[in-house]
Amino acid sequence: MADGLINDNFDRFLEKVDQGFTLSERKKVNKVGDKVYEEAMIAFLKQHKRDAIYKNGTQHLADTLTHEIKEDGHYEIGFSKKGKKAYIARFLNDGWKPRNQYGGPYGTAPKAKYSEWHDFIARIGKERDHEMGKRMAERAKEIMDGKVGR
Repeated sequence: MADGLINDNFDRFLEKVDQGFTLSERKKVNKVGDKVYEEAMIAFLKQHKRDAIYKNGTQHLADTLTHEIKEDGHYEIGFSKKGKKAYIARFLNDGWKPRNQYGGPYGTAPKAKYSEWHDFIARIGKERDHEMGKRMAERAKEIMDGKVGR
């Protein structure tokens, strides 16, 4: 059963069980997948973290990762407004490269390899897709087994 969940879209599976999961149970299953993605994102950001010290209490992008659960049961992972660095993640994810007024690189440009950052938000999800599906399927099975025992 778990393999079927991994190969099939999890939301489609939930529709198939037709009201078999309450919103609370769906949140529990999604939380397991969120944890896998969040751990991978934290590892990626820490691997690329510089030792820069920012003024005015601004945090490094790696320290501003947040997540929250929405009313419909899905989790959203992003970067906090308080950190004031989410726009940098967007630039790096979308393939932005800093250039000076002459078209060349800045002398103090970070030593990041921009190809590593390009589309990193989706890429991390794709790399962890199988693991997320597996863990979510296991959690869904636990919930379903608990219902059968009632």
